[in-house]
Amino acid sequence: MQKTILLKAIKINSLPINDVLSNMAEALGVPLERKCEEYFVQIPSSLGKGTIKGFNFSNGLGFIRYDCTFIKDFEIQFVKTDVHPLRFIYTLHGSIGHRFANEDVIHIIQKFQNVIVASERNNGHALSFSAGENTVLSSIEIRRSEFKSKTECEIESMDSEFQKLLTDVEAKRQFVYEGLYSLHISEMFKEMENFNEQDFLNKLFIEGKVYEIIALQILQYQDDLKDVGNRSLLRRYEVEQIERAAEMVKQDIINFHNIEEISKEVGLNANKLQQGFQDLYSHTVNGYVNKVRLDLAQNLLLNTELSLAEIVDRIGLINKSYFSKIFKEKYGIPPSKFRQNNGRSHDSSHSK
Repeated sequence: MQKTILLKAIKINSLPINDVLSNMAEALGVPLERKCEEYFVQIPSSLGKGTIKGFNFSNGLGFIRYDCTFIKDFEIQFVKTDVHPLRFIYTLHGSIGHRFANEDVIHIIQKFQNVIVASERNNGHALSFSAGENTVLSSIEIRRSEFKSKTECEIESMDSEFQKLLTDVEAKRQFVYEGLYSLHISEMFKEMENFNEQDFLNKLFIEGKVYEIIALQILQYQDDLKDVGNRSLLRRYEVEQIERAAEMVKQDIINFHNIEEISKEVGLNANKLQQGFQDLYSHTVNGYVNKVRLDLAQNLLLNTELSLAEIVDRIGLINKSYFSKIFKEKYGIPPSKFRQNNGRSHDSSHSK
């Protein structure tokens, strides 16, 4: 998605992250806050609300998190007359615009999307925020000349395009990759946000997660080169489809027939659906279906006077013997005995 530029802007002419945020605070007319090498900029009320914060790490690695709502369309222009960092940008909420300094067209990055961008030579970047929209994004920034020590080990197994990108310390060419970030990357950001320790432990934890995200992003980049049907990593947007499939199972267990039908209904292939259920629920699709059936059966045994035959029908099975078998596997006793042990003896004489 693209739009043309039409907004208020500030210019940032600094590197690394601490200088970037210092320059940003000055441009916004607010003080720079610092706590154990984490730097904070509060958005002034005249422009909106929110916080921009970031860390410098070793080996040319930095991290910035934006959580902002601006009153008017707003752009942050990074104009340092030097080689700019390689940026991994992730939109966690709302949307963000990105453009290169020599372009007038803004590329919109929606929720669940990410980009990897590297400008050519000293060509800058700009991030734009739409008025009234809460935008949460994270940017991992790599100064490749310093990060090079991390790539001195063998990287031949990595895709050749990405090898060139990481080792292009002079920024000889522009690079853009757009994708939909994986569930695992999404979970990394959640863990970072929910970590409750302070100061040194917080910095250590965030730094570790940033390295994990870089590794996962490289794996995702390589996965994205495959045909859609052969990709193995679960994208964050696909989670909604999997959650919808799980809800369909719970709401209409009696009419569940097979994986292919539910795959078609939610628009996700059967292999990816299976993977998603394993990742989210630690079950195959059929394993999850049986769990829903047994949970419902347990509730019906405890709270109704329905016979076992009626319960079998209510949970979408046709074979009472099979039901008794899978119930005993989970609970250790047959359903009739379970009911007796919990104070209900209805149809115990003919339902074993």
